Amino acid sequence: MTISQKELKKSKDLVEKLLKVNGNKYNDWLHQQHQQFIEENQDLILQALSAFTGQEEKEEKSESKVNEQVSVRPQSIPVTQN
Repeated sequence: MTISQKELKKSKDLVEKLLKVNGNKYNDWLHQQHQQFIEENQDLILQALSAFTGQEEKEEKSESKVNEQVSVRPQSIPVTQN
């Protein structure tokens, strides 16, 4: 569902007025809505973070394995005289 800017502004203005009548501020209410949404989706957030950190750990282990396999040995460079 796509909401036009005009519809969004109309809804926001109405909510702001209703909140003001009840002695509440729109930004406080909006922040509360954000917090509630985050709390309701906390399991999803934790799963995503676990997957992300698990992926990072795999990449780090893979990189360290490659670094262990590739050894850097100094090589002598032949010196030529002209």
